[in-house]
Amino acid sequence: MTSEQGERTDAGSLDGAVHAAADALAGAGIGAPDALLLLATGTRGVGSLLRSRIEVPLHDVPSAPRRWHDVPLLAGELDGSAVWLVEDAPAQDDAAPAWTRAFPVWLAAAAGTPILVHTSAGTALRQDDRDPLGVGTVVRIQDHLNLSGTTPLRGLGESRLGPLFPDQTRLHDAALARIAGDAARETGTELASGVAACAIGPALATPAELAWFARAGADVAVQRLAGPLIAAAHAGLRTLALTAVTDVAGESIEVNELVDRASRTAPALDGLVVAIASRLGAHARALAEETGP
Repeated sequence: MTSEQGERTDAGSLDGAVHAAADALAGAGIGAPDALLLLATGTRGVGSLLRSRIEVPLHDVPSAPRRWHDVPLLAGELDGSAVWLVEDAPAQDDAAPAWTRAFPVWLAAAAGTPILVHTSAGTALRQDDRDPLGVGTVVRIQDHLNLSGTTPLRGLGESRLGPLFPDQTRLHDAALARIAGDAARETGTELASGVAACAIGPALATPAELAWFARAGADVAVQRLAGPLIAAAHAGLRTLALTAVTDVAGESIEVNELVDRASRTAPALDGLVVAIASRLGAHARALAEETGP
């Protein structure tokens, strides 16, 4: 497999890139998974647990955007469920098409995946009527505010991979929320639910921004989360987004300490993701029966 060198900005470039990449993966014997695990900050050990693991460098996949060239796609079985695992790519070049930010979401959907599980790290916000979520808590995102000022759907009005106006009201799937709750009880993970304020990053938010996020109704602020969520709504994927709290608004903390805290949350988040994944095969089959051929 060889990678396309150019990237256009029209809807056809996304559709063509996704179909070319999906066909190449299928031709290489990589079947449709039950779920895409798109892992950002906080999870690093899940890939080592995959059985029948196949690693495909995305720079070898036709039409994969350049921003993903240094990232491998891992395919395999995790506790009885077939999964694709992709770690989040570095921040993109502003000159790249907006859709490149969430390319693996559309790729997995085109391959037949019905489910996205996304992990990230974020800042707990201070609400006037209650204490903020504690450091180390995993938050199941029940809804989100896109405050990033960006969207991966820019220029995709003619795309056939999803509707012109995707419905986000059912994006955060209730059945996946129940699966996450069962897995949290099984693993002893502290799991809360909340609304995410999706910021653009990569700079840390100002105190005024964090206060504004809280006043808008958010419980946690997460950078670079809006893109995958919006793409999942467009692609029709049922989504479970999990955010590990690394700090609390108003706390004086250096970036290296944030990174260290994210690393310390990794084992618990890894365990939760694996416990969730063990239940996704059955859920994916139920979704297939629900939607029909």
